[in-house]
Amino acid sequence: MNKYLFIILFSVFSLKSYSIQLDIGLLRNVKLKHVLFTSDSGNHTITSNSFIKTINKGESVKIQVHNDSVRLKVGEVSLGHFDTVYFNPKHDDHVFTITGLAPALKSRKYYTQLKVFVDGKNLTIVNQIDIERYLIGVLESEAGPNESKDFYKVHAVISRTYALKNKNKFLHQGFNLTDLVNCQVYKGKMYKKEQIETAVKETANLVLVDQDMNYITAAYYSNSGGQTVNVEDVWLEPLSYLRSIKDPYSVGTHNYNWSKKISKDKWLSYLKNKHNFPVEDPKSVKKACDFKQTYRKKYFSEWNYHILLKDIRKDFKLKSTYFSVHNHKDYVLLKGKGFGHGVGLSQEGAMQMIKLGFGFLDVLRFYYTGVHLIDLQMRDFYISD
Repeated sequence: MNKYLFIILFSVFSLKSYSIQLDIGLLRNVKLKHVLFTSDSGNHTITSNSFIKTINKGESVKIQVHNDSVRLKVGEVSLGHFDTVYFNPKHDDHVFTITGLAPALKSRKYYTQLKVFVDGKNLTIVNQIDIERYLIGVLESEAGPNESKDFYKVHAVISRTYALKNKNKFLHQGFNLTDLVNCQVYKGKMYKKEQIETAVKETANLVLVDQDMNYITAAYYSNSGGQTVNVEDVWLEPLSYLRSIKDPYSVGTHNYNWSKKISKDKWLSYLKNKHNFPVEDPKSVKKACDFKQTYRKKYFSEWNYHILLKDIRKDFKLKSTYFSVHNHKDYVLLKGKGFGHGVGLSQEGAMQMIKLGFGFLDVLRFYYTGVHLIDLQMRDFYISD
C-alpha cells in the first residue's frame, strides 16, 4: 500500500449541521484595563446575573477594571459593577468593535458574542464564536487576502484540526484558545473575502486524523527551505505523519533564503559559555566557523557536543535551524534556508503546489504522511462504535 495513501471518509447518509462553539481569548499580549465595545450591525443585549440592557446599532459601552469587577459605563453614566458580563447579539452575523482605551489599541471587529471578566488586575475579553466563523478570521489573519481557493481549503482543514486538538489548552484561563501565534493568529473580521468564506464552507467539518481517529498535530509554518523536519527534532514526541521529506515546492519562494552576520568573538563566546564548546582547540574552532548543512540536521557540529540547532535558532532569533556557517576574518556569516520550525506543512510550498496544478488534497497528503481526512460526525461515529 502506498505510504501516502489518503483515506477520505464521507457519510453515505444526510448529516445534520455540526456546530461547535469556541471561546477565543482576545488581545492576550496586552494588559487590558479599559476598552470600548461598539455594536456595529445590530442590537446587543448585555447580561450579568439579573442585569439586562439592550444597546442599539452604533451605541458604545465603556468596559473598565474596577477592583475585582467589571464596570460598565455609557458615556459617563455607570451601569454598575459585575463579575462576568455577556454581550449577546440578536443574530449570529452581527458585528461588534473592540477599541483599546487603556492601553490605546487600534480597533478590531468581531462576530457574535463577547464575554468579559477580571483576572487579577486586568480585563479578560473572550469572543464566543462558532468554529466555522472563527476559521474565516484565522485564514484572513494567517494567510492574507490574495491566495487561491484551494490554498484556503488546505488552511481551513489544518486550522480546524489544530483548533479542535488544542481546544482545552487555555481552559484554566477561562477560554479555549488565544488569538496569538501560540495558537493561531486571529484578528477577528478583517475584511470580507469570498474565496476564504467559500473555502471554509466547502471544507465544513473536515479534519485530519491518525489511524486511531485522533486529531493530528497539524503543524504549519512559512517555508521549509527545501526539506521538512522530523517532529522529534523540534518537539519531543515522534509522530508517524510528521516526517522529514524533501520539499522542492518551497525552493526559491519568498522566505526561502536568509542570512545573518555575527561577530566571531560573539559566536565563539556563545558556544563556550552556553554550550561548553572547546573554543581553545583550533580544530574545534574551525568546525564551529565552517559548519555545513546539505540536509537538515538536529545537532550543530558533531552530535557528541549535544548542541541543538533549535537552541541556537532561539538564542540568535534565526528564521530556521537549516543554516550553514561561513568563516570570515572577524565574523561568521550564517546562510540559511526556510522560515519557521519546519514541522509539517510549508505554507509557501503549498501555495506553489497549487500554482502548479495540484489540488488541496494533494497538498495535504504530501506534507502529512498517511493521515485520514474525515467528517467530524463520522469521526464521532467511529469513536463511539
